[in-house]
Amino acid sequence: MLKPKVLEQLQRGERAFIVCIGDSITEQNYHLEGKLNYVGLLTERLMERYNRKSYVFNVGKSGDTSQGILNRLDEDALRFGADLITVMIGINDSVQGEAGIAQFKRNLEQIITRIIASGSEVLLLTQNALDYNIHEQAVQARTAYPEYAAAVREVAAATDTPLCDIYSHWREYVQESTNSHLMLMNDSIHPGAQGHVFIAGQIYHYLNIMPSEEE
Repeated sequence: MLKPKVLEQLQRGERAFIVCIGDSITEQNYHLEGKLNYVGLLTERLMERYNRKSYVFNVGKSGDTSQGILNRLDEDALRFGADLITVMIGINDSVQGEAGIAQFKRNLEQIITRIIASGSEVLLLTQNALDYNIHEQAVQARTAYPEYAAAVREVAAATDTPLCDIYSHWREYVQESTNSHLMLMNDSIHPGAQGHVFIAGQIYHYLNIMPSEEE
């Protein structure tokens, strides 16, 4: 499993700067009702683990798409010269249906290429799953979303880009139970506080920074 080299940097006691870009699930907003989202939780965990030597900057933007990230990548991420940039996107792109998947993949490939060319590492993150038993317009407009999550996995494999597959872990955890899914959600699209704890936990596990009793 590919892992960002920035972890080695932190383990050596060096400082590291991480930028997290994405849509409303990355943005710290009202869906959390005052609690930290996955970016905030990751920030705290890295500071605990590496003695405050990591700096995490959240540049999530509600309603964003892969094209939106491409458009703002220089201004909102690359100019900071981060050691690592995490990219979480796909749910909003999926309203384009199957016809939009090819462009979505091209956008992801361009995002990865530009980040690497800037000297930063990339970590792709899939997003939370949706439950199509929930008959709300926001969900039903995204019936192609599982294919977009699969597209992120395909691009990661094709470009040898590290990937934390939150989508797959989410589905495994809820076991197709709508009630279990809703326990993690704030609304039909956005995770609530418990959902972000789950997302952060998957990132901790992927990066091998799970909390321990000794800490």
